[in-house]
Amino acid sequence: MPEIKLKHVVSCSTEDTAHKADNLLSSDTYRKWKAARPGEKQTSVILQFEKEEQVHSIDIGNEGSAFIEVLVGNSSAIRDQDYEVLLVMSSFMSPTESRNGTNMNRVRFFGPNQLQKSTAQEKWDRVKIVCSQPYNKNIAYGVAFVKFHSPPDKNDPSPTTSPKLTKLGQFRVKDDCPSSGPSLKPGSLFFSRDNASKPSASLKGKSPQAKRKFEFSKEQTVGGPPPSKKMSPAGSPEGKAATPKHKPSTASTPSPSAAKGNNFISQIPFKQIMEGVVFVLSGFQNPFRGELREKALDMGAKYRPDWTPDSTHLICAFANTPKYSQVKSAGGIIVRKEWIIDCHKKRQKISYKQNFFTLVKRVEKESRQKKTTAEVKLDKEEDPYGGSTDENTDAEAEEDHPIPELPDFLSGKYFFLYGKFPNNERRLLLRYIVAFNGAIEDYMTEKVQFVVTSEGWQDSFEDALMENGNLNFVKPAWIYAINERQKMLPYQPYSVVP
Repeated sequence: MPEIKLKHVVSCSTEDTAHKADNLLSSDTYRKWKAARPGEKQTSVILQFEKEEQVHSIDIGNEGSAFIEVLVGNSSAIRDQDYEVLLVMSSFMSPTESRNGTNMNRVRFFGPNQLQKSTAQEKWDRVKIVCSQPYNKNIAYGVAFVKFHSPPDKNDPSPTTSPKLTKLGQFRVKDDCPSSGPSLKPGSLFFSRDNASKPSASLKGKSPQAKRKFEFSKEQTVGGPPPSKKMSPAGSPEGKAATPKHKPSTASTPSPSAAKGNNFISQIPFKQIMEGVVFVLSGFQNPFRGELREKALDMGAKYRPDWTPDSTHLICAFANTPKYSQVKSAGGIIVRKEWIIDCHKKRQKISYKQNFFTLVKRVEKESRQKKTTAEVKLDKEEDPYGGSTDENTDAEAEEDHPIPELPDFLSGKYFFLYGKFPNNERRLLLRYIVAFNGAIEDYMTEKVQFVVTSEGWQDSFEDALMENGNLNFVKPAWIYAINERQKMLPYQPYSVVP
């Protein structure tokens, strides 16, 4: 397609001193035309062709414009309204790209299918390029280059398929017309649908016998009743080629009871895994003893410091301890610590039998070794495991001592705490008064005999004395002195006076 030569610039709405509109006349140099100032609402330039030409395609290189529109006209036109649209306003930058100032030099090729057909079929000698950038008022925009091509001559040989251009100079080419897939023509979709709905010749010519055989094999696959063997002319049964039906394997499919059991295990809450287990620890020392006990308690088990009639399991570290012998004679269950650890780790109750049998075997082995050692040695040494290794450091195992009776120095006396007290003094006063059998009133009632305050005399105390003449205003030091000396003291030295 021959390129249309530009003669001169007819007019220009604005141009930069360095990037003038004349730069568009020589497209080979790729020199830009830009507006004089940033933030122009719209810029335009009118170019003159050397002669009247029919525009077949347009190549435009952008320079910061968001939209570019191309109009054509004749030099004989008197008004601008005589220009007609050849290329509708086309986008070269998105709003985001315009605000960020990215992809400002995009290149687009517009073929005959993208131009106005009625306008492109006529000849023109002038072209008007209109640019706008409504998204960014801080850049001066315009056009980097523009090329116009006339229709190819009919006598020229058909051009060979040229390789796809992805870059033109320093500009990136935007692919507007993807060539992947067949071209669509009017009515092609309906035509292809009609062809697809029509049965093919091979299907039409299919014999009924073949169709019947297909249905027969389908029935065999589904698992219907076996067909009667019909002898073919060759003497072989017709159903010989049928694939025998395989019995589904039951190895991979769990039984309903097993599946039900698995669901039951998974549905047990973590805090109820060891519900009903009452355990006793033997042979463990802190801090591991406390950690093991906490894990079992978290899973719903109950702890006993010593073996009781309701105990069910003994978690044992060594054999032949006093607790081990006691539980073995009582017929209790003796397991290792791994049973608690594994149940807590897997978050489900595991059978104790594995840990139970392992421990029994180990106990029997140790007993045999000790018996052999006793026969060989003349001087029998004391068994290091003969004594108890229990270390009951739990609060439950501590010996209960009787709580000493507290003196009732303040018995029959009613107190009211007034005002604010520094630090934690209010709580301490309440503790001492209750310990010495005194009574605390939340409000100023008729029962109140002593008002404890640390704020000194208040004017409201006089009104309180008018209503209750038995009131005595004392300092907290009186209560502290009673606690220190452990006897009843007179309140007069600690009275609050005006």
